[in-house]
Formats: sequence, structure tokens, C-alpha cells
Amino acid sequence: MRREIVLCLGLMFVAVMAMPVSYGMPAIGSSKPLNLTPDEAVILERLDYEHAWSQLVYLSSLGEKTAGSPEERAAQEYVYDQLDAMPVDEVWWEEFRVTNWDHYGTTVKIVSKGDGAFPATTYGDAQSVWGYDDGQAYFHGNKADGTVLVADVVDVGYGTASEFDEACGSDGSLDGAIALVHRDDNTQGWPNTPAEEAALHGASAVMFYGYFAGADNPEGIKQDSVFSRIPAISISPNSAARLQELMLSRPVTLEITGRTDFDPDALSVNVAAVLEGTTRADEYVVISGHIDTWWNGSFDDCSSVAIVLEMARMFSEARASGDYVNERTLVFCSVGSEESGGPDGTWFNWLVGSYEFVCAHPDIMNGLVMELNIDGGSFPKVDGKVWLEISLEVSAFVWSAISDLGYLNVLNCYTPVWTWTDAWSFAGKGGGTAVEMVWGTGFDPYYHTQLDTIEIQSEDMMAMVMELTALMAFRSVNALVLPLDFVPACDWAQQNLCSEKPMVPSQLANIGDALTALGEFEALSAAINARAVEIEAAYAAAKSPKQKAAAVEMADALNRAIIDARRIFIPWTMGEGGMMASWEPMLRPHQHATDHKAVSMAIDALGAGQAGDAVTALERVRSMEWGMYCSREAYMVVLAQMVDCFGYWGDDFDQAQGYVDIQGVYLGLKDGSMSVEDALDLLTLVKDYQLEPWFTEDVLTLGREWRNAAGPLEEVLG
Repeated sequence: MRREIVLCLGLMFVAVMAMPVSYGMPAIGSSKPLNLTPDEAVILERLDYEHAWSQLVYLSSLGEKTAGSPEERAAQEYVYDQLDAMPVDEVWWEEFRVTNWDHYGTTVKIVSKGDGAFPATTYGDAQSVWGYDDGQAYFHGNKADGTVLVADVVDVGYGTASEFDEACGSDGSLDGAIALVHRDDNTQGWPNTPAEEAALHGASAVMFYGYFAGADNPEGIKQDSVFSRIPAISISPNSAARLQELMLSRPVTLEITGRTDFDPDALSVNVAAVLEGTTRADEYVVISGHIDTWWNGSFDDCSSVAIVLEMARMFSEARASGDYVNERTLVFCSVGSEESGGPDGTWFNWLVGSYEFVCAHPDIMNGLVMELNIDGGSFPKVDGKVWLEISLEVSAFVWSAISDLGYLNVLNCYTPVWTWTDAWSFAGKGGGTAVEMVWGTGFDPYYHTQLDTIEIQSEDMMAMVMELTALMAFRSVNALVLPLDFVPACDWAQQNLCSEKPMVPSQLANIGDALTALGEFEALSAAINARAVEIEAAYAAAKSPKQKAAAVEMADALNRAIIDARRIFIPWTMGEGGMMASWEPMLRPHQHATDHKAVSMAIDALGAGQAGDAVTALERVRSMEWGMYCSREAYMVVLAQMVDCFGYWGDDFDQAQGYVDIQGVYLGLKDGSMSVEDALDLLTLVKDYQLEPWFTEDVLTLGREWRNAAGPLEEVLG
């Protein structure tokens, strides 16, 4: 999963005022006992914490398991065998095509005056010094027939265009030097940008260290998907500091060896086991985690697969012993290729396995009650902060489980589900409800580094995630009425859409129409909530099997309407775009609105003769969050990667937000090479012929689909 904790700023956090309610066993991190029913307590008592931990230890020992690799397949074979040995009804093995790469080791030596070597790796799916790409050999070296690269290293800071220009000097080229770059996603957006800048400035390779401010682990060697036309190498901040110290007194020459092969036709695997429901078999609760890892990936994500296996063991054995009945179908899924695996040349190349699963199982998505996605379940909490991402419509349900387990002092939630974990595939793409667990803020310095090992994991934290997953699964599988409430989602959409009125004032009528449709849907949702209470009360008061059956029949009709409405409301409400480092979920037209406002402000500033204010306004355009730091040439290459929809999962439901190219105007105004008149003309074209039509189409879509989503609710309410 891609993470950048600073991106959480600006999200709508859920405030909780309740105190833990209690009786039962003590909770981790709390002396309060649990508030569980006897049946729930029986289920939690069946959890085998030691066995789950042993699964984590074993999965961690399998090493790096990249998308479509033999290691990933071997790990999935283990998962399959474990599931197949359980008293489940069926186990699935499903293959799908991905792009795979194999690293054959990377070495970096300081050859000037024999200062030794330091640990390194080729960065993710970037090319190394040499290798094979779809059977064709490539060579970037200058020694040993192109298999060894020997060159001086040059420090280019954060890899911005100005820093590269300063490092190049008068001739504008690094003349084959190796560019040393401090990765900082808050500046660069993603390492692709300085990698392209390095290639354009004549570097023979780019060498990254770090992550972003506050998350630079001194010994951490990062991995991620990074597109680069030249070899991209990853080293630790400590190794970079050593190089920088040596470079103060003399030139430093490095020798780099490394081979990476690419196979665009590799196969990855999803594995799933099923416990068929007794009375509502066509409704599903999915529990998932992803098997692929960077490095050993003990937290991200071996811990999650270990928990999925424990959930499957616990629920299946409880059912086999007669201690548990699942009315709905439970699916336990180990997903492949979450970290990467999408086709080359696309930006959003992660979440491949879960997306394939959603597409392959329309039956599950048509009856999905909830997806409990686990992406990290064992890292110790820091400062009491552990985060869940949750769909808006499940807020009350999740907070109830947290409270009843006594974890209000440990867990927090934010909404909506983001695009950096498999939860997005089930929610944003499948129109379902998802809960993603868990993220500890203290993990960022270890994230995607070789330091994410079993030694830093917490048995207590893993136990907490197991208990929370088991309780939410238990409650959602046998709930009479689905524990979903669209009112918070409507409030979120209303708040965002109302904020867009002053951003695009020409569209007030269309915004008003969409808000009317949203208000009608929210009123129906409130009526659905009231009907659910009535049905629950009727079932509790039933004196005969016939009366209970009547209540169940009403509940089934209501549940069907809720699912049908959600499958329209959720994916058509959501858009995705924003910061390149982690594609953001947002209200469908929101990026177009904020960009419209920024461009309009720039136009107004130019009309008033304030070119400097116009430059500042243009920095607020979403593609300029990173575009302000790079050259025009690098910007055009990276922007093309971001907007290319080949294999881009955001193409579904037309959710992908459009990006406007105003960087040329920005640079021209900044250096004085573009006249105010030309800038005004270009920005007016962008506003009138891109942003406004895009926004209009999105708002009209919202109004249409919100009315469509109201249909199933109106029908069931009669």
C-alpha cells in the first residue's frame, strides 16, 4: 500500500464522545472489561493468538514476495494448503496476469580510494544496470559490456529542477554522473519525477534515500514502484550521509552492479475460502489481506494474511463444532499483487489482485454486506494512535465494535476509504462497504523497508486487530438488518458540494439540483433507518415462528434495497485524483472545482496586473503540487503517465479526475517569458473548455445517480 501520513490532513475525522461500556475479559491497553453478548464472547475465546503469531512468523520468513513472482506463488500455495485443511466449503485458486520483475542483487561500492561498499537495492520495478525486459536485453552500464556502471556521484538535494540545474553547471548536463536524491513525497509527489529529471539532465543513474520529513529511518532502504528510464537505486539515509561527508573533500566514484528482469505476462494469484451461509447465502462478508510484500513485509502485509488464516480457522472450526452458525456467506481471501503489478506506463498500478477479484465475482459484489480488509495488523501503537479507514455508511457500526471491545483509548477512524489499500477495490470499484485495518503512525519510518521484520511486531497489537475483525465479522454475518446508514455519507457529500458553490458560481443551478436529489436520498435513508428499527423491534417482540419469519422477510427486502442503493450511490459519488503520491478519494467533482477556483484566482490576479499573485494561485492547481518543482520536460512525461487510462483502475464509473496542464503558464509568468495577455488567453481556455465542462458533467452525474440510488429505497418503503 502507498502511504503518506501527511495526506491525512484535511480528512473528515469522526469524533466519538462515548466512554467504554464493559463486562467480560480485559482488553489490550485497557483495564476495562469487554461489552459482549455471550455468543460473541464464545467466538472471541476461540481465537488462538499463538497460532496466528506462528503463521506471521512463517510468512515473514518467506522473504520478498513481489507481484507474479515464484515467491508470491509459493506463499499462496501455503495459504491454499492451510485453508484446504480447514472445514470450509470450498477453496478457490484464481490466476490473473501481471507485470513481474526479478532482482538478482544490487551492489554499490565506493571505488575512489577504496572506501568500501554499502547495502543497496534496485528501486522496485525500475530498471537496474542491466537485464531483460520482455526478453529484450537492456544495458545501462559503461564497463564489462554494459553490466557495470562506474561514475561519480553528485548530490542534487531533493531532485527539483533548480537543484539539478545548479548541479549541472553551465553545460546543463551531469555528463553521466549518478544523481543522489533525497526522496521527499511532500516535494516531489513520487520518485518518478526526480528520476525523469535525472535522465533529462544526463545522469547515468539515480540513487534515492529517505521517504519524507519525519519518516526517514537512518537505516531504512525503501522500496516502491518507480518508473525510471535510467537505473534507480535505493540506499539508506546513513549511507547517503556517508557519501555526502566524503564528497565534501573530494569527488566520489561509485561502482554499481545489478540486474533486473521484467516479464509483462507473469501470473499472480488470489486464494479464497468460503463458508456458505445458511439462510442468506447470497449475501457476503469478505475478510482479506494481501500476500505480496516489499522485503519480508512482516507488518505489511504478512500480519494480515496470518489474521485472515486465523479468522478462517476459528470460524470454520466453530461452525464444525456447532458453536457457530453463519447466516451469510463468509469469504476469506489472500489477495495477490496489491503493491504493484499493473501494466507499465500507468500510474495507478497497484491494487491489481483485489480489482481482479471484484471483477471476477459480480455475485459477491451484488450481495456484499461488508469487506473487512486488513493491511497491517501487528505494529506497536505509538502515542496511542492506531487508525482505521472506514466507509462513511458503516461509521456507527465500527465505533460500536471499538467501544464494546474497550479500545476507544487506542483506535481512531477516518473516512472515506482511500485508494492505497484493497479496501478501495471493494468500495470505490465494487460499490461496497469497506473497513480497512490498521495503520500506526509510528510505522512510517519502517514502511516498505528491510526493517519491517518480525522483530518489531507486537503480539498485543495483532491480538487487538484479530478481536476487532472477529467481532465485526460476527455481527455483520448474522445481523437481521444490515448495519449501514447512508446519512453520514449524505452529510459528507452535502458538505463538500456546498463548499464548491463559490468555486464554480456559474453552476449554482446544477449544484442546487444535485443537492435537491441528495436531500431526497438522505430523507429516504433516514426513513430506512427508522424502518430498520421497527423491524428489529418486531423481531424481538415476535411470539411465534410465523411472526419471526414475517420480520425476517421484511428485513431481507430492506437489505436488498440497501445493497442496491449503495451499489449506485457509493461509486458514482466518489472521484479519485489529487496528490500523485497517494491517489485521493473525493467527491466526484471536487478536484475540478478546486482547480477552477485556483485558475479563476490567477485570471483575476492577472486582470489586476498582479502576476506574482497569479503564480501563487496556480500553485494550488492539483497537478502543480509537484509540478512547481520540476522542469517542463519532466512534467510532461510524468503528467502523461498520470492521465494515461490504459489499465488504470480509475476508469471505472468515470471516477478519474481530469488534470489540467497550466505549468507552461506558471513557468512563463515566473520567469517573465510569457506575457500577461498570453497567460490570460491560455488560462481562460483551460477554465472555460476543460474545468467548467468537467465540473458540469460531474455535477449532472451526481444528480442523476443520486436519483437512481433513491429508486430501490423508494420501492421498499412503498
